[in-house]
Amino acid sequence: MQQRYQNTLNRNGYTLLELLIYIVIVSALLMTITTFFSLVAEARVKNQSISEVNDQGAAIMDYITQTIRNATSITAPATGSNAASLTLVVPTGSLSPTIFDASGSPSNIRVKEGAGAAIPLSANNIDVSGLNFRNLTRAGTNGIVQVQFTVSRVNPLNRNEYDYRKTFISSAEVGK
Repeated sequence: MQQRYQNTLNRNGYTLLELLIYIVIVSALLMTITTFFSLVAEARVKNQSISEVNDQGAAIMDYITQTIRNATSITAPATGSNAASLTLVVPTGSLSPTIFDASGSPSNIRVKEGAGAAIPLSANNIDVSGLNFRNLTRAGTNGIVQVQFTVSRVNPLNRNEYDYRKTFISSAEVGK
């Protein structure tokens, strides 16, 4: 009997309670690690969204303001008024008139040069809203245009990490 009792005390293995404790500890660690990697992935996507909006908006604004500086005159909008499109006379006859406007879904800023087709200036995952051109020309100036638009990342699933928008405002003088 003593021998039999001694054998049960020297058995190698785990009790049910020890096994449950190990499972709880490992589960907690896995949940923590999974949550951490999920947060890192969301932050990465958010940073990509911010970068995409900033890069696209800056590139569009640079293109528009450079075209205004290279233009010889403003056809529309009229002096002192606002419009959702801008028409410029440019020195190269085949590219004149050059027209900027917004169209499509998602909305995209386009440029139409001369008789050519309108070309989108931003990517499909970008939405442009509030496009406004204001002719600030005063007597004795070549012509000044203020450009304003808001760029946001397309977010069809309404996920927080894709939700970012930024408004761009600049002005440029014709012939400068």
